[in-house]
Amino acid sequence: MRGYARARPAFAVIALVAGTVLWAALPTSAARPGSRPVLIVASLCGALTVARLLTDPSAAGAGGLRAGPGGGFGRGLRAGLRALPWAEGTTVAVLGLEVLHPSRPWHTVVLGVALIGFLLALHLAETDAGPAVLRPQLPLLAAGLGLGVLSVGAAALPAAGPGSGWLAVIAGAAALLAAGLALPV
Repeated sequence: MRGYARARPAFAVIALVAGTVLWAALPTSAARPGSRPVLIVASLCGALTVARLLTDPSAAGAGGLRAGPGGGFGRGLRAGLRALPWAEGTTVAVLGLEVLHPSRPWHTVVLGVALIGFLLALHLAETDAGPAVLRPQLPLLAAGLGLGVLSVGAAALPAAGPGSGWLAVIAGAAALLAAGLALPV
């Protein structure tokens, strides 16, 4: 049971990275040309992010794997995994996949929330910290979620409809409020 508790953060990261890559790739029939190589890069970076997490001996809470005796190849592999920022590559590739699809406002906001969840879960798994360490960032995360919902609402309204000017003013004020919340962090 103790091993499962140590591996639980890694399971969350695996589920979130797989979910974000799949969510950004679907539907594949509506994607523009060039989405297949970006999907391959996103999948590879996601797999290497998980491999880095699982082989990192400092991430004891993530069930980090340790090399046995004579593990020169294993040490070299771990050093190679730690050398590149795979999580950032996953994020960029997933956003690239989203760009290659037609405009889908709700889909994009859900993807943004899932990506933030993936990055936060990865951070918690790497540092072996509890969710309480994210408490100071809650106002900023709530403001970002509110801006996402507001942007979806703005995208759903017709551009020349009545009241669209007021919506732009409200969106600008919300963006300034979110920036003001972000400055102390």
